[in-house]
Amino acid sequence: MTLAGLPGQAVAAESQIPSTPQAYVAWLEAKSDPGAAETIAQFKALPAEKQQKFIGYLNAPDHFKAFMDAVESPTAKRSVLADGDIVIDKEEQSGEMSTRGTAGDKNVWHSVSDKIFGIKVTTVKLGVNYRTTATRTTKVYGGWASHTNWVPALKFEHQPIKNWISADPGNNAHSETVWKGEFAVYGVWSCRHRVWADQDGFKGGYLKRV
Repeated sequence: MTLAGLPGQAVAAESQIPSTPQAYVAWLEAKSDPGAAETIAQFKALPAEKQQKFIGYLNAPDHFKAFMDAVESPTAKRSVLADGDIVIDKEEQSGEMSTRGTAGDKNVWHSVSDKIFGIKVTTVKLGVNYRTTATRTTKVYGGWASHTNWVPALKFEHQPIKNWISADPGNNAHSETVWKGEFAVYGVWSCRHRVWADQDGFKGGYLKRV
């Protein structure tokens, strides 16, 4: 399936999957969300042929395995499917909330996004806020998770986020959650999402099936 299909707080699944571009636009309009409005504009800018192909990708569960294989690639920052129609990007970022020299409060996040014809349809993101000295991680304040989902016929939830500092020599701040999703024509799946970092910032992150 060509969708991240893993997102955050519970969202009701649609009873009917849009099968036409017009139905998909109507579904987005019902969201009354600025992000949905942007997606509508991008979708309407596609040629009619690509709009219909876009709908086909949203509703094709046979693409799910290919998507998950791309997500779980340990090294690839970007995976390209369907002759370039679908692109999966992995991103991470480190930030500083407040610092004193090289010490202070920091945050990092890891995300996976799915784009069809350049339009972002799903994103899952997991972050951790923590404190360090110049040489060590000293405290984890907590983790946070967010998502974007413009794929109908889905419902999602994620488990409470776990946070910890790993033992030496790693000494990393960790956050982890498990996303659970159900796609109306595919079934139920779960994916573990983890991110970790130390005094120097982002060290690693992954999203994989459990």
